[in-house]
Amino acid sequence: MTDLLFIGGGGFIGSNIISFFDSNKFRVHVLEPEFANISRLDNLDVITHRCALSDTEKIKQIIENNDICTIIHLVSTLIPGSTYEDYKNEFKNVIFPSIELMEICANRKIKFVYFSSGGTIYGNRNDMKPFNEDDDMSPISYYGWSKQMMENSILFKHRTAGLKYLIVRPSNPYGHGQNIHAKQGLVAVAIGKIIDKLPVEVWGDGSAIRDYIYIDDLAKIFCMLIERDISNVTLNLGSGRGYSVNDVLAFLKIVSGIDYKIEYNNPRPVDVSNMVLDVENLKKYVDIEFTSFMDGVKIFFDEEKSKYDIK
Repeated sequence: MTDLLFIGGGGFIGSNIISFFDSNKFRVHVLEPEFANISRLDNLDVITHRCALSDTEKIKQIIENNDICTIIHLVSTLIPGSTYEDYKNEFKNVIFPSIELMEICANRKIKFVYFSSGGTIYGNRNDMKPFNEDDDMSPISYYGWSKQMMENSILFKHRTAGLKYLIVRPSNPYGHGQNIHAKQGLVAVAIGKIIDKLPVEVWGDGSAIRDYIYIDDLAKIFCMLIERDISNVTLNLGSGRGYSVNDVLAFLKIVSGIDYKIEYNNPRPVDVSNMVLDVENLKKYVDIEFTSFMDGVKIFFDEEKSKYDIK
């Protein structure tokens, strides 16, 4: 039995990934602070540890007592629109403690797996080429900068202390379990607005292009990467296809059957104009069959619609 420790596994991405792990092969531990809502883990076969990421000594005990061999880091308190003050808190409460955790992993020969961000870490450019893992990291938001700092820290620990790692750069995941009343995630937020019978707000003219991946696809692919012990590489994890904001909203009108209103606002400087991930390197390690975007959006909308009286 292989013991995995998810740092921040109670969220949308973590809980979905955990649901796909084979409980006969993996024993899953989740580390979340005392105040965190872990209701997404209900009915999942997990061992929960309540502990702050900054409590290094307690985390050491958890690792030792449970023979943890892989740590999967999913924690971030930032979103693309976060401010400098938000970033300072992130550095203090997440980035610096995470670097200490990398040191522990290097010393104990524990694999460190990090969820970065394919959507923000590359930054902006004018051409429409998909982003490759070898492209420069030029983030334009504090969220993206925090991801770059984490990635650089991992690579530094790998060079200097032999840290075994895997960095994945997911695109924009969507699907069941995602909060439809949050501040990020276009598909989820738009569904929430439709259900609440409110206009969908768009920053800019709707031409911005993003790479979207259905959460089940992301979870299955990630589980394969862990099961096959893919290590010491950085991989994009997306669909490899791009859709504009207007495309997404048009799809939602089709699947919902509702002609909802759209409000266009001035663009934000922290948003990149286009982002599609090159996933050719990923295909070298796993067999991929993606859910079509239209099908994924319909499944997600129908699941949320069933919770409400939508006419």
